[in-house]
Amino acid sequence: MQQEVRRICGQITYLPATLEPLSADVFFIETDDAVFIYDVGSCVAARERIEGITKDKIIVLSHFHADHTGNLLKIHFKELYAGRETIKHMGFGVQVIGDTVLRADIPVRLVPLPSSHAKGCVVLCYGREYAFCGDALYTGDKRFFGGDGTEHVVKSVYNAQKLKEMIGVLKGIDVKYFVLSHEEFPIRPKSEVIRSLELVYEGWVKDGPYIII
Repeated sequence: MQQEVRRICGQITYLPATLEPLSADVFFIETDDAVFIYDVGSCVAARERIEGITKDKIIVLSHFHADHTGNLLKIHFKELYAGRETIKHMGFGVQVIGDTVLRADIPVRLVPLPSSHAKGCVVLCYGREYAFCGDALYTGDKRFFGGDGTEHVVKSVYNAQKLKEMIGVLKGIDVKYFVLSHEEFPIRPKSEVIRSLELVYEGWVKDGPYIII
């Protein structure tokens, strides 16, 4: 069965994430002569959708995890933009350093974002409406070892300092909505998302670097 493509607005569509195989949402912003693609997923449907585009394809990767990047070496495209850590994993691409406007005639810009989920996350902003965040707003996994140094448990955590920095950057992004990956309803009001993250940060116990969720 062909996977359903969903529409966010006139020129923005996305292919929803899947669990089998694990594949992130893939977002498409179509312009007159190019399509900006945020993440490329890892499933066949995403690869076929991307390869079916005949306009110039400009890829932006949110971060290096395989469910967001798995199709990269299986597709053809014109340009690739990503954070430093993602380029380190992929082996090529243009590194996003600071706020980056890709083209003066298109309201697309890229913003590096501190994240507990993965190093080198990049947000794609479209005009003053949407900021595509991938998994950047989610927790990371941290191993906590027992007293003997051998037993451990993996917990979902935010790095407190990175969370504080991330909230500051998100507040400065002038959009109405944040768009998240792996969500049934991925579009969230900016104010709602920031408040939920602030509530997490308020729960930080200041004798440790992590906030355990």
